[in-house]
Formats: sequence, structure tokens, C-alpha cells
Amino acid sequence: MKKLCCRLTLCCVGYLFCIQAFAAATEQLLLQDIRALSEDRMQGRKTGQPGAALARDYITQRFQQLKLNSFTDNFSQPFYYTLGFSQKQGINLLGWIKGCSYPDSYIVVTAHYDHLGMTGRSVYNGADDNASGVATMLALASKFQQQCPAYSYIFVATDAEENGLFGAKALLKQAPVPLDQIVLNLNLDMLSRGEKKNLLYLYGARSLPGVSDYVKQQSFALKLKLRRQGKAQGQSGTDWANASDHAAFRKAGIPFLYFGVDPHADYHSVKDDWQRINPDFLQAMFVTLSQVVLWLDQQPPAWYQAARKSK
Repeated sequence: MKKLCCRLTLCCVGYLFCIQAFAAATEQLLLQDIRALSEDRMQGRKTGQPGAALARDYITQRFQQLKLNSFTDNFSQPFYYTLGFSQKQGINLLGWIKGCSYPDSYIVVTAHYDHLGMTGRSVYNGADDNASGVATMLALASKFQQQCPAYSYIFVATDAEENGLFGAKALLKQAPVPLDQIVLNLNLDMLSRGEKKNLLYLYGARSLPGVSDYVKQQSFALKLKLRRQGKAQGQSGTDWANASDHAAFRKAGIPFLYFGVDPHADYHSVKDDWQRINPDFLQAMFVTLSQVVLWLDQQPPAWYQAARKSK
């Protein structure tokens, strides 16, 4: 694929067209990654089970194909956590790209790859939750490898999110870079099912003054709706502040943005399969998300640091 824009930090003429063209070319790969991660053979990707190991093998191969840098020999970050009266092991996967303008400042992109596993012969495939987030993270990594970003990016496929956000908590405890060099967390969790309202939600804009105004002033490929602070904002009374891995960054005082959709009828059910994903929504989601990320990548480090100091 030819290079669409010379640099992410330079606004090329018609850069939105660049995003749309890239997204159109990426749609097939997004669906391919979602389908692979939500096949029955992955057994629902439950932490500590064989299906989770198969998912890690797949994500590791994709990291290698994308030529991401690794902090370890095989991208792995094992960790232990307590669940009930038992000690469990989880394994995060970390790959990274060095930025061209601010290489010592990092944006951490998280997407959990674990899901609910199996009940008898029924498989909770978790296509939307959260094969879609992992696939979108891989698509962003592909984009950044072609167009050098200003910031360094760490891409983290987290484990044990469903059990209590343990992968994200372990990531911050075992951070591969100093925490004060992490300027932002972008958390991707459930991105492929817009359902009737065809909405993509953004939570965390209050952690970065200026984001709300930017979103309200822009036109996007689909409606990007800001989520407010507090509970009872989703169909099931979702506590958006603690709903996913961004909660660990929020509690650490690190600015964060969480992209996701409302819980739908197939949420945490055996019907969350890749066949129920709307490809048009998937492409529009990636165009919209990329547009926001491009803008974020153009903001200076002082903007992020000011947001952090204001807490």
C-alpha cells in the first residue's frame, strides 16, 4: 500500500480522505482479525485457559507482522493476581512504536483480549467484547507503522479484564516506561456494534480539557457521543468510569479516553459472534477513531502534562 501522508504530525491536504482511504483498505483486515479471535477454537479466550493461549499466539504473530518493537523477547508480560482464595496468572502482550517528535512521551493503547470462556459446549466468542477492540488496536498500529507518529505508542493486549481489570493494574505496576512519561491512555473496548442508534461513545473527555469542544465542532463518519461522568448512562446502568481498563489509568491520575458502544442484547452472551457485526459501522468507527487520534497526536506534550497537573 502506498504511503497516504508523509507524517501524522503534518496535516496533509485532505487528511480526512487519507483516513477514509486507509479505513476502506483496512476493513477486510479488521474483520479478519475479529473473526480469527472469536472462532470457536479460541474457546472464549478465558484467562488461564488454552483458548487464551491460542489468542496470544495469534496476537503475537500479528505484532511480529507489524514489526512492532518489544520490551521483552516475546512481547509477554506475565503477572499474578488473587481471585477469591486462589492465585491466578494472566499474561499481557506489549508492542511499541517509537515516535518521531516526542519519543520519550508515550500514548498507551489498551484492548483486552480475554473473554468469558465456555459453559458446557456453549462458547462465549466475544466478537464485539473484545475481539473488536484488539483488531482496532492492530489496525492503528498498522497505520502508525506507515506514517510516523509524533508520540511513541505502546500497544497492550490486556488479560484478565473480565475478572477485575487485573491486566491493566499489572501493566501500571510493571510499567515498561516511567509512569510520568505516559501522557495518555486510549482504551478500546467493544467497537463493532452500533445497533439501532449507530453511536460510538467517548468517555473521559473531562480528563483532557479541550477534547469536548473538539468533538462538538467536528464532523465524523458516524455520531460520536460524549459520555458523562457517573452511573446509569448506559442501557444497563453502566458505570463508565470503572467499566474497563481505563479505570486503572484514571485512578493513577493519567489522562484517558475510552471508546466503546452501549451494551447490546448479545453482550456477554453466546450470540456475540463476528457474523453479527455490521461492516459499514466497523469502517465508519475506524474512520472516526482515527480522526480523533490524529488530532490527539498533534497536541503538544505540555497540553497533556497540564491536564495531569490539574488533578
